[in-house]
Amino acid sequence: MIFGEAKAMGAVSIVNAISSGRGATASVDLPTSAKVTIDEKRGRWVTFQDGRRTESRLAQHTVRQAILMLGRDPRRYSGSVETTASAPTGVGLKTSSSSAVAITLAVFSAFGKTSPRARDVLECSVSSSLSSGVSVTGAMDDAASCLLGGANFVDNSSRRLISRVRLRRPFPVLIMVPRERSKRASITTGYVRTFSRVADSIFNIGVEGKAWKAMTLNGLLYSTIYGYEPSAALQALEAGALGAGLSGTGPAVAAVFDGPEDRERLAKMWGGGGAEVIRTTTSDGGAAVAP
Repeated sequence: MIFGEAKAMGAVSIVNAISSGRGATASVDLPTSAKVTIDEKRGRWVTFQDGRRTESRLAQHTVRQAILMLGRDPRRYSGSVETTASAPTGVGLKTSSSSAVAITLAVFSAFGKTSPRARDVLECSVSSSLSSGVSVTGAMDDAASCLLGGANFVDNSSRRLISRVRLRRPFPVLIMVPRERSKRASITTGYVRTFSRVADSIFNIGVEGKAWKAMTLNGLLYSTIYGYEPSAALQALEAGALGAGLSGTGPAVAAVFDGPEDRERLAKMWGGGGAEVIRTTTSDGGAAVAP
């Protein structure tokens, strides 16, 4: 029996990739940890999330894909996968990609591969996200920031990292998670893709060095597409945020700051309606295998 453990960062959207296939994210210090126990015998994979037994298709697909990428037959192995997230799941904070990256690194580590190529880890995450059905794009943009840190601009369609930007220092980030559910299920992917030219122009703004402006424009676009009220992001901008907007398909809203602007007043305003408010920072550190 062998063991592996790793963690990967969380991320927030700069540009959502669903519309055009090109997307960008910024890494934030909301890590997901993964522990794997691997037995060399045929059998089931048991999965746990935040201490509770689950039937996670993503975890099962990821551990099998990682073993396959190591040149081994995943049918010869069984075991358990445990993930613990520091961010709420299903609200647009990239916990699926963070889990996939952490599980991949943990499996590689268990087999003695403690310094894998970034490309291999990203390929494993993307393939697992697609095969398990948790993503329509493969979310390589999400996985890149969870793995590498910083801000990452990606063409998901060709699985190509266009640009990786180190943020140089931690920027304060406030995240509002309202009580409402994600509205993703009510909007078809085909409809979202009718806005691809607008999304691409926003992506280009980000690649040209105006990431936080792109974040704001992206938030306004996707809030309109999915039917979210954009007032939380506008309140953040009024409080001095560099950029603010919907993360993923929501309902979480993220705001990035440059200093001690009126963040606490904003946090009280956001929390006054019963929303969860998360305080964190951007991160250049990236994922890591446990020693």
